[in-house]
Amino acid sequence: MPLLDPQCNRATSCDFTQDGKFCEMLDKAGVPRDAKWRTLILYMRGLADYSYLSEMQKSQVQALLVDVLKQQDFSEERFSEVLMRDREILVAPYEQRLNAALQETVQLAEEFKRLMQRRKGDVKHLEARSVEAVTSGQDSAEIVSLLQATFREVINLMEQDMETLDQLSKTDALTGLNNRRAFDEVLERGIADWKDNNAPLALMMLDIDFFKDFNDEFGHRIGDQALTTVACLIRQSIAVFGSEGLEVHPCRYGGEEFAVILRGSSALIAEELASDIRKRMERYNFVIRDSNGDILRKGINITISSGIAEADPSWKGAYQENLIDAADKAMYYAKGAGRNRVAKCVPGVKSNTFVIVSGQ
Repeated sequence: MPLLDPQCNRATSCDFTQDGKFCEMLDKAGVPRDAKWRTLILYMRGLADYSYLSEMQKSQVQALLVDVLKQQDFSEERFSEVLMRDREILVAPYEQRLNAALQETVQLAEEFKRLMQRRKGDVKHLEARSVEAVTSGQDSAEIVSLLQATFREVINLMEQDMETLDQLSKTDALTGLNNRRAFDEVLERGIADWKDNNAPLALMMLDIDFFKDFNDEFGHRIGDQALTTVACLIRQSIAVFGSEGLEVHPCRYGGEEFAVILRGSSALIAEELASDIRKRMERYNFVIRDSNGDILRKGINITISSGIAEADPSWKGAYQENLIDAADKAMYYAKGAGRNRVAKCVPGVKSNTFVIVSGQ
């Protein structure tokens, strides 16, 4: 898009449209006739049509645009602030994934180091057996057979290590649930199946209520115990529905937030499953123990708020991001309604609405 001349004269020319309607609109909005401000305003306005952005990103940009027009501050400092905020909105999802990937990489590197240390002894054993076979004076066929068996043993162990590393790369170390990497992979496959085969797809986002206060009061070690407890209750609830034909994938999304992906016919039980998890958590009496296992405090109640969303064919793109946003907004609606609730996103023509499906 060509830039507007810094001293444009709408009466004689307009670089945005031939009839100058955009300039008239910007004049009425109080935007100065400055190339960078007018270009920025129209750029932000146009982001609503970008299919690669999630609905949450679009709404955040539009909120920023409204704030700019409301404040009527068109200074150099404000211009830099708006550009910085726009960048934060657009790259935030990628920065979160990058940080999660870096943390997982560090954990995998440590595990790989431990595996290599264990295999160091196996390689030395291989070397000793190889030397022994060659110097034993045995028949050449027997020597070859012994060496083949020895190498095969080491190769089998290395293949087991590869499977272990692959599993570790997709498992949250604290809770044992799928991690964010596995979440992204499963959801991507679910989106593809939904698009190609019209297979139902639902996403549940769960967040522990007042977890920051809980951490501040009892410390992070006890907070970790609470996270593992929630993970355990999620597994128990899923087990109630059986395993035959069930495609339910519980994950730790990050921090105190969990996610459950439901693919195919399993998507039909999303509300029932979310309600069961909520009730289990509500009834559970959390016990705090010291490092020796002695009970310090019991009878503590922890609740969760959950949001459910289903893949919506009206989305123009960014399906994965939009599904996460819809479930996330439903979860925050549940929190806003009083917490310890399950809310569901109901797609609308102009905007989504949310309804409480479990909890008072």
